[in-house]
Amino acid sequence: MDDNRLDSLAEEFASAPTFFREHAQFLDLLEKATKSAGDSASWTGEMAPADEQRTLREMSNILELYQERPTCLDPYLERIVGQLMSVVQEYVYAYHDSVAESAAKSAGSTDMVSCEASVGLSRLAGIFDLLYTLCKVRGYKVVMRFFPHGVADIEPVFTTLWMHSSHLARSGWTTRYMLLIWMSLLAMIPFDMESIDSGNLDLPSLDGSQSQSQSAISSNALVDRWIELGKFYLRRPACEMEGAAVMLSRLLSRKDTATAKQPAFIDWAIGEIRNAIGSDSDEDSASNKKGMSIASVLCVNGALRVLCHLLVAIDSAHVLRLQMPLLIEIFESNAYEQHSVTRKLIAKATQRLALLVLPPVTAANTARSSVRKSARANLGGASGRYSHDHLEYSGETTALDDNGDADSAEISEEVETFIGILLQKLQDKGIGRVAERLPPALAQEIVSAVADVLKEHALESSDKGIIDVSMTSEFAWHGALLALAELSRKGLLMPRSLRSFVPWVVRGLTYEIQRGDYSVGSNVRDAACYVMWSFARMPNPESRRVFGEMSLQMSTTLISVAVFDRESNVRRAASAAFQEHVGRHSSFPHGISVLQLADFFSVGNMRNAFVVASRKIAEYNEYREPLLRHLCMGTIYHWEHRTRELAAAALRELVPLAAPYVIESLLPQIVLAAELKENDMNSKDRDVPL
Repeated sequence: MDDNRLDSLAEEFASAPTFFREHAQFLDLLEKATKSAGDSASWTGEMAPADEQRTLREMSNILELYQERPTCLDPYLERIVGQLMSVVQEYVYAYHDSVAESAAKSAGSTDMVSCEASVGLSRLAGIFDLLYTLCKVRGYKVVMRFFPHGVADIEPVFTTLWMHSSHLARSGWTTRYMLLIWMSLLAMIPFDMESIDSGNLDLPSLDGSQSQSQSAISSNALVDRWIELGKFYLRRPACEMEGAAVMLSRLLSRKDTATAKQPAFIDWAIGEIRNAIGSDSDEDSASNKKGMSIASVLCVNGALRVLCHLLVAIDSAHVLRLQMPLLIEIFESNAYEQHSVTRKLIAKATQRLALLVLPPVTAANTARSSVRKSARANLGGASGRYSHDHLEYSGETTALDDNGDADSAEISEEVETFIGILLQKLQDKGIGRVAERLPPALAQEIVSAVADVLKEHALESSDKGIIDVSMTSEFAWHGALLALAELSRKGLLMPRSLRSFVPWVVRGLTYEIQRGDYSVGSNVRDAACYVMWSFARMPNPESRRVFGEMSLQMSTTLISVAVFDRESNVRRAASAAFQEHVGRHSSFPHGISVLQLADFFSVGNMRNAFVVASRKIAEYNEYREPLLRHLCMGTIYHWEHRTRELAAAALRELVPLAAPYVIESLLPQIVLAAELKENDMNSKDRDVPL
């Protein structure tokens, strides 16, 4: 490829936004939209004017452009959210007053549902859609910082949300979700709820077959209605369920509700899960093979989401002493095996409950603390041994209990059960956080168990060092690598075991299993990049020596993935891991120079990464042959046509730099692979213009 074409590709990549370029246009549209939506005279209708809808759609399209660079919106976020929420706040107050007037006119009537407010229910649906887009791009935790949160907002927002819940067919889910998020913020107001409750709420029953009638609600108090509303949305799918879980967890974690309402709610959540499991277990065996019904899955997921949030806020496991056996029974159930989201929630709840039972991390019972001490010793010029009280570091991390014996500490039977569940449902980083609070001997048993998960069903060639992963489970590898990364971050990987772990992590960087016309393994490759990133943050000198010995293998594989992987998130993760090693160690060859060519933004564009960045990196001898080998042994056989085309274009750029190596070593292997894969359409279809 000539220099002009390279320059044009670089210019095309450089056009990616690095700041909010359309801010002037967007703010003009914002003024126009809020002026139209803020006209209270138009609130009696159900639909927004066509011009307003068109303006809001155009604003949403602009925001969608910044999903990969959401922080570009930050300088303008307060103004954007503030203007939108000022209109929403006025609307909510007007709607609340309208409902109160309607209720007063129909005093004595038993049919509350027929009482219609004079303000349109879905008039500001477009504004709520735009707010949801902001939350999707920037995250609800950031956006909600700019929501109004006065005491006077609670009852109007609650009334509006309740009325939307009573008319689901006429209400949009984005409107209900944003109101739930707003209520979760209002739940944190530091005033007693009884002093806020006016006692004048007169509302219809919630919509849906499982909603509670007004007479079935235990009390007309605001908190009871609030909890009832949250329970209703826990059975709703997707965002509404998550919004309700956040809202309920914050409401039930308040000082004035933690004692009075939280235990009863936890009992209700456990009962909901057990009832959902029981209702499906009563069905015939044929239906059990298919897993739980959709309604049961939603019920279980909603209850588990709230429990996960509440377990973070609870201070002591003593609060759950009565519910602990029931929770363990739920976590050990096999009813969720067919449902990945439920399994993930079970693992998260198990981890948080285990952390609640275990003692907190202290300087005397964690391996991480001794690693930190060794880091301070290194920075201070120590020779590798550092003594502090009764802790000593000599290349291995050691943690002692209060009696000075690292292995004498005992853990409860409950914790052993939780660890068994986490290892069985190995899906996230929870096991590493639990291992940090265990005695060193038990922590190393967990490390061994995680290593066994990686080696299960994998075939390792002792003479060639090749690891065959075609028979492994991508979910098992994904969970094991995430756990390994967390164990590394917590300082629980012994330097002597790193030499055996690094080849498996390097294999995870290129993990891909083809299944029909698609492949799996992008999550595994992303997790392997995270492990590499965590390796760079291990502070003890022995680990650095190990990484120094294996730096060439690690650096070349990371760069190959950073420029030649199909998924942009994996390329960027590999680039981030490479950057972490370059910033903390000096063992990667030409680290800073190569990083400038394969930084976060350069590898974001697939064509730029394959053709431009790889060509410049291949000018360094250490990376030239590994890049070519990665292309010829894997990428040119990829199942996706576009990826194979880019691989061929990359080969056209790289081959002139190492023509003898390609002709003598790689070309015979390509021909041999073509003969072995004669019936593979991907092999026949590839074009390699040398």
